[in-house]
Amino acid sequence: MKDFTYLAPSTIAEAVTLLAEHQGKTKILAGGTDLMLLMQDGVFTPDYVVDVTNIPELTALRFDAASGLTVGAATPLRRIETDRLVLEKYPHLAKAASEIGSVQIRNRATPGGNICTATPSGDILPALVSLQATVRLASVRGERTLLLENFFTGPRRTLIAPDELLVDLQIPAPAPFTSGVYIKLDTRPQMDLAIVGVATTVSLVPGDSTIKNVTICLGAVAPTPIRVPEAEALLTGHVLTEDLLAQAGQAAARAARPISDVRASAEYRREQCDLMTRRALRQAVERARNAA
Repeated sequence: MKDFTYLAPSTIAEAVTLLAEHQGKTKILAGGTDLMLLMQDGVFTPDYVVDVTNIPELTALRFDAASGLTVGAATPLRRIETDRLVLEKYPHLAKAASEIGSVQIRNRATPGGNICTATPSGDILPALVSLQATVRLASVRGERTLLLENFFTGPRRTLIAPDELLVDLQIPAPAPFTSGVYIKLDTRPQMDLAIVGVATTVSLVPGDSTIKNVTICLGAVAPTPIRVPEAEALLTGHVLTEDLLAQAGQAAARAARPISDVRASAEYRREQCDLMTRRALRQAVERARNAA
């Protein structure tokens, strides 16, 4: 590994100043579970590594009934996975976090790392997109907020600028009778990349089984996480039926743009998009019926 200078700012202002001063020569260290491997392999050769774990805002995890869930970019995934309010309000986010690596890895790994690494198979990405999460970016030029689904531009490519810091995620508070599901297809029960990931968030009309709002996001079947607007439009305003499930699943398969690799063929991934979308929607609607 190439020698580097280690920097440990204690405030956002100090961190973004360092990023501006050493623009293009830095990498952010939060958990380091991806960064250290990529540095060892020579993919990244930064002159400066900026450790942001001493900045309180970046390790925040709090819920407000009006504004929703705030997740600091350097919050360990294990905290997200086990937090009582996340489990209650956003069960599919907790599930997605639990699918990443081992417990030891999740005690270090962070949502900011998973997001900025931007691998198509990132487990928390479909769940966050389905929840319509936004990301807050800071630099010496100020702050900006982006919808997460627009943040990704390709494998390992995002809209974050070299002098910007991902501070936190904001996830809207769920309406009554809202819940979601994340389903992952892999080849072994633990510590494996997703072959296909499907996340859906469903809101029902209070006192009814009519779908008021639904978002569906697919992972590992395109260069970025992708929504399925055709399926969402088919389902909105209707009670879930087997016919609608079939149409939604087929829409998901059409939306997918998978590749063939050592883990699965494109055809198999497309077929699983159909089946897994149906399964996720069934489970999400059932959960939403029981959500207060």
